[in-house]
Amino acid sequence: MSFPEIAQRFAETSSGTDAFKVFYKEAFKLMQADPVNASLYFVPGIAAQSFVRNYEDQGITTEFADRSKAILVEFNAKIVQALASDPAERLRLLSEVALAYEWNVHDF
Repeated sequence: MSFPEIAQRFAETSSGTDAFKVFYKEAFKLMQADPVNASLYFVPGIAAQSFVRNYEDQGITTEFADRSKAILVEFNAKIVQALASDPAERLRLLSEVALAYEWNVHDF
């Protein structure tokens, strides 16, 4: 399965922790299958994994889950775009995602 397919499936599923768990496991599997692009899959994968670790055993509101999912969907869109780009643009887009996750996402 390709990253665009994984990202699309995540976008179309419910916003619960199970969707985040499936997503990060598939992203991490893809790292092994496509090591050249592993860093592109790692950043959104680790964000999803962090969400699961923080909230899997807690009750969260639908609004919070939807907001968190929207963030990851946005990250995934940039990674999909990066995969279709030249190396310089690929690195720029990955850096955008990494910076946004580190400095703007405080909940997971």
